Amino acid sequence: MVKVMKVALVCLAVVALVGVAVPVFAQEKAQTAQVTSVSGEVVSVNLVKSEVVVKQLKDAVTSTYGNTTFAVAPETKIAEGDATLKLSDLKAGDKVTVEYTTDVLGKQKVESIAVETKEVAPVK
Repeated sequence: MVKVMKVALVCLAVVALVGVAVPVFAQEKAQTAQVTSVSGEVVSVNLVKSEVVVKQLKDAVTSTYGNTTFAVAPETKIAEGDATLKLSDLKAGDKVTVEYTTDVLGKQKVESIAVETKEVAPVK
């Protein structure tokens, strides 16, 4: 009986140690996530799927452009200057910079979308 209790206690200690260590490793991974920035022009916005398609320069040498689809989460910050925007405020033709991270499984998480401020021509 004493031997069973010792084995159970050792197993419990190992589980507790692993349980404490795993969140620390996860926190370190989150802190080292690489932020990638992409600038381009909005091609389309899908409000049903919460997606935005951005046309960006893929190869400067050959002037090749490509479209990238970004899933926009509710917590994604969308702004134009100091003004906070919603996904529905984005329009085709808007110049944007999208900042996102990629997890270990290759899934992108959009952190922010910055819309280039449109200059208003002075009225004469």
